[in-house]
Amino acid sequence: MERVRSSRNQRVAEAIRLHRTRRRVETGRTLLEGFHLLEEAVAAAAGLETVFICEEDEATQALMAGLDADLLLVAQPIMAKLAGTKHPRGPAAIMVVPADQPIVSGSVIVSLGVGDPGNVGTLIRSAAAFGLGFLSGPGTADPWSPKVLRAGAGAHFRTPIEKLDAVSGDWLRARGFTVVAAVVRGGESPERLRGMERCALLIGDEGAGLPIDVIEQADLLITVPMPGQTESLNAAVAGSLLAYELAKTAKDVASPD
Repeated sequence: MERVRSSRNQRVAEAIRLHRTRRRVETGRTLLEGFHLLEEAVAAAAGLETVFICEEDEATQALMAGLDADLLLVAQPIMAKLAGTKHPRGPAAIMVVPADQPIVSGSVIVSLGVGDPGNVGTLIRSAAAFGLGFLSGPGTADPWSPKVLRAGAGAHFRTPIEKLDAVSGDWLRARGFTVVAAVVRGGESPERLRGMERCALLIGDEGAGLPIDVIEQADLLITVPMPGQTESLNAAVAGSLLAYELAKTAKDVASPD
């Protein structure tokens, strides 16, 4: 196990660059941080190339024992430069970004213009929790960025994720989806989603919402009722509530005898 004493080390410097979108695109690599996320990546047999471990981190050393990845021991100041959090405990790892997984069955959350990494990570986490896939559409924060990975808390390894350069209602219908758009007002009750077997649930930016042309192409508009004095919900909260409704089966909502 190699010991690294300087943040100018070539592999440390390369890991730090992976916080930039351009570098992730160029290399097909990303950076993940934290023991739980690393543990999920190991369990999923993800392509881990280099793992940076603090000298006192025996748990990570045990986790990586016998696995095919380069292990580098670093001091806390170097870990602080690698990490994207204020008080990192490590570990951090360079990982090959997995290939897209085309979603050929079930329902999906479709993110359109959700630019906040925390919201995107939460939507991915909710998709995994409720048995849905995740389509990352135009304007969405990179689903494999370090910040989105942290917010996803390992869900990236538990649900199919597919990135799209463009999304249209016709394209989604051609893949067998019923197209449902989440709108702030004017839509039907979320109960309409219950028991729907093949649904593309479109979630837009919480400020701008979904583009008008996308809404016009939808088969169904859904609005989360808000009896309180709030104009709109956080995009991830709205998406998660609707994903919960979508996950309910006909058996779940059947009236008691």
